[in-house]
Amino acid sequence: MNRKKAMRKAGIATMGVMVGAAALLAGCGNDKSPAAGGTGNSNAPEAKGPLNLSIMTLMYAEPPKADSEVQKKIEEYTNTKLDISWVPNSSYKEKVNVTIASGELPKALLVQNNKDSNILSAVRAGVFWEVGPYLNDYPNLAKMNKTVFDNIKVDGKIYGLYRARDLSTYGIIYRSDWLKNVGLSEPKTVDDLYNMFKAFSLNDPDKNGKADTVGLTEEKTMDGFGVIAAFMGAPNGWEVKDGKLSPDFLAPEYYEAMKFYKKLYDEKLIKQDFPVLNTQQKKDDINQGKAGAVISNMIDGASYQASLTKSFPGADVDVVSRITGPKGERTPGGVGYNSVFMFPKSSVKTEAELKQILGFYDKMSDQKMLDLLGWGIEGRHYKLEDGKPVFIDQKLQDTEVGSSYLQLQVAKYTAKTTGKETPLMEKYGKMIKDNESIAVGNPTNPLVSETQTTKGSELKPIIDDARTKFILGKLDEAGWKQAIEQWRKAGGDKVIEEFNVQNGKNGK
Repeated sequence: MNRKKAMRKAGIATMGVMVGAAALLAGCGNDKSPAAGGTGNSNAPEAKGPLNLSIMTLMYAEPPKADSEVQKKIEEYTNTKLDISWVPNSSYKEKVNVTIASGELPKALLVQNNKDSNILSAVRAGVFWEVGPYLNDYPNLAKMNKTVFDNIKVDGKIYGLYRARDLSTYGIIYRSDWLKNVGLSEPKTVDDLYNMFKAFSLNDPDKNGKADTVGLTEEKTMDGFGVIAAFMGAPNGWEVKDGKLSPDFLAPEYYEAMKFYKKLYDEKLIKQDFPVLNTQQKKDDINQGKAGAVISNMIDGASYQASLTKSFPGADVDVVSRITGPKGERTPGGVGYNSVFMFPKSSVKTEAELKQILGFYDKMSDQKMLDLLGWGIEGRHYKLEDGKPVFIDQKLQDTEVGSSYLQLQVAKYTAKTTGKETPLMEKYGKMIKDNESIAVGNPTNPLVSETQTTKGSELKPIIDDARTKFILGKLDEAGWKQAIEQWRKAGGDKVIEEFNVQNGKNGK
């Protein structure tokens, strides 16, 4: 999905403390850095005992215990003693702000968007280690995608390890048993999607004789909108139009996608309270049999299937991602990563220690660790059938491993050993690979706009709020155009200008 270009605005006082702390912290590290292309040598002796590694990362469920069997296996394999601060995803960005401002940083800090203004300020103040010159010394890290590293660069340098992700994972997850009940077949066009959402809302798809279902569930961030917009032919974040970069919401196809969502809302084919729902509530709508479809990472289909089967015997889930629109088959492409591990100089004081930490992440990409974090522990989370792993209880694995320890990994989570997959898993696995050929990229991924950096958290809500109001019928076309003008005058025109200048310098 589109890279989130801005986060909630930090208070002026907090930012002032952060920048001041950044300048102070910059002097705490070893400024000796090898020349580009080499790693240099450190006279510091290599540690003989386990590496003590403090990490701050996010979690999606309850935090695991430090003496969990999974953590013990990680520590043993990597010769590391881990001290992990688990932070709920819902409050993670705020916690990163506070942590940077405090100056008390872990040795490895997961940052969800390294192009956010506070992170850029810290990088430019010298808070974090540049790691680019070291990467070729580690077999797994050296294999990571160079284009994706370009996407995370700041001022031409690499300040962290990205968590690799497939380029195109989003699609529509839907109740195929409901589709059969209403007499429809797999959707292939935007009109087919509309007809499916309508039938799921009005035609008693669960056959309980009650009008208690809705076609599509969504959440306040409207993650699914970018997928529908791509189907409609809209750009992914930005586009090159007449030789110049232009934001997606100026495209007429983006407006058509808004009208599609408005139609769903007006006809009550989408959850009416979606502007106040969060991710978990959206998932609950599917798992509790209230909604028939969700636009999401297709990998979520397996967990939906597992949950629904327990509650509704006979429930069945399917996925679709290639929907034909005015410009053919299209899907939004991602940046190839989700979050970046960065290493503060205040806590990682020497080059030798930095190399040890990079070695930890390199070993975490060994197949044994990929399988531990992808499958869990044999006999508890998975078993072998015909020589291939298969989940015993995928929900247990997700709770104890996937929602927590998997967040330590920089390799793709799909890099685990291929197991004995269900037809659904095989289907979306193939889709994810095949869809790279139709993925629409965002040409601003490698670029930085200074105005976007400083004002992005003010600019983004102007468009997001106007989009939601339009869908709810609280804003007409004239109001939408006024919001665009407001965005332009508040700094948007400057963002366009700066992206184009930088794009021109890059020769793209």
